[in-house]
Amino acid sequence: MSNLIEHLYLKALVASPRWRNIVDSDLRRAVELFWRYKMPTPLDLDHPVTLNEKIQWLKLHGPADLWSMLSDKVRMKEMLAEQGLEQYLPQTYGSWNRSADIDLETLPDSFVLKCTHDCGSAIVVKDKRQLTDKELRRLDRALRRPFGYRTVEPHYLRIPRLIMAEELIGTPEYFASHLSLTDYKFWCFDGHAEVCLVCTDRHISHRKAVKELYSVRPWRPLPEGLAHPPTPWVDLEQPANWDEMVALAERLSVGHPQVRVDLYNVDGRIYIGELTFTASSGIMRSLSDDMQRRLGGMVKLP
Repeated sequence: MSNLIEHLYLKALVASPRWRNIVDSDLRRAVELFWRYKMPTPLDLDHPVTLNEKIQWLKLHGPADLWSMLSDKVRMKEMLAEQGLEQYLPQTYGSWNRSADIDLETLPDSFVLKCTHDCGSAIVVKDKRQLTDKELRRLDRALRRPFGYRTVEPHYLRIPRLIMAEELIGTPEYFASHLSLTDYKFWCFDGHAEVCLVCTDRHISHRKAVKELYSVRPWRPLPEGLAHPPTPWVDLEQPANWDEMVALAERLSVGHPQVRVDLYNVDGRIYIGELTFTASSGIMRSLSDDMQRRLGGMVKLP
């Protein structure tokens, strides 16, 4: 009963206006409270072991300014283009302060609209003539929301809030029969890619997807690395340009103790999705306990 009361108290606290003050004034306390709210085991920030625990440590001691720039969907592209990686970047058509400023006449028939500072706000526009005011209002609401407080990811709070239009990877015909592109999420550790979580049929909210885990070298299924592997498990074929994908993920991860590099592979062309430094806010439940410890052991903290 005491555990239930504490859980309900923490749930109410995280949803309250007071929570923002805690995140702003005492980040360590916010990290510890959020962990107690979400996770069944104690958090030891002085001796972190698992990947989740080390992500919590990095929230407190990591390079927040750099994370903000590389998590900003516009700034990240600019930085990677400066490194000569334009060929891997979806084209950006424009960015605006509010949906009313979007000039649809200048955009192609199909594209993606998303906020630059958050997760889950993307709208796949297969035909701009069918874009609704309701969808645009949803983007405006996302702009007003300071993403990062509720999940204790303060580096997102420093990102300028804009709406951007981006190239639609894949054709409208593809999205007529698929919920999403296949997403290759590489867990990387300062230039080394260890495993890849492959997500298919993912909803925009990211809450539902088919997730399979594979080792990087060699490509091999790792169902034991997932807390709840899908049934039935369907072995996916290794992408034809797998080595290039691995090399790109590793290049993007150099200098970072840990980062998840998300890539797409469409008709043999590789696209960079995003760099994620606090995957699931460091409360991932998809990986098994053994995999959490294995990957955590690869994070070399400063």
